[in-house]
Amino acid sequence: MSHPSWPDRLFAQWYDRLTRSMEQTTFSPIRERLMENARGDILEIGVGTGANLPFYGQEISGYRFFLDSSLPMINKALQKGCEQAGRLLQGSASNLPFDDQTFDTVVVTLVLCSVGEWESAIREIRRVLRPDGQLLLMEHVRSQNPLIASLQHVLTPLWKIPSRGCHLDRPTDRTLEKYFRWVSRESFVLSQTPFVWGILLPKSGLPK
Repeated sequence: MSHPSWPDRLFAQWYDRLTRSMEQTTFSPIRERLMENARGDILEIGVGTGANLPFYGQEISGYRFFLDSSLPMINKALQKGCEQAGRLLQGSASNLPFDDQTFDTVVVTLVLCSVGEWESAIREIRRVLRPDGQLLLMEHVRSQNPLIASLQHVLTPLWKIPSRGCHLDRPTDRTLEKYFRWVSRESFVLSQTPFVWGILLPKSGLPK
């Protein structure tokens, strides 16, 4: 595993404290509803500090892999018992270390905003999903309001510094729709930032 930078260590140390209020009021209830749909062999990309761990059902019979690019985040997840829930790996979302059609479920929550090669990551998710697999997703996206979208674009270079590369202005939902189709989609707005969440299925007949 690579040696972590001090911004990575600092971000992991403070992440849970900085997001506690939003988790309690907004994110955790959505995580719980999403994870009710997890089934079969599961890959979670961007496990972070393990925020989804409490919501995995005990009845899931397949194997589970948890991947993150940040070693400090992985260490935080280990403290929450992630190792008992499945196998923990350090790796890149844009170059997943798995064969084609390996998983029934891929879980991605608040991750694609921070991935460097994010469209490559979306293609990789589709590649490792089985034809009848599903993507469980929650992500903030670019606003459809032109004024707010412009503000997101202006703020992103500054916001990326303390937030480990998070982009406020990515049209992640539209890019996902090149490779997936929604079967369940909900949305909400938090501090003028739109979020989407739900279940997506891989489109067939597309190049890898």
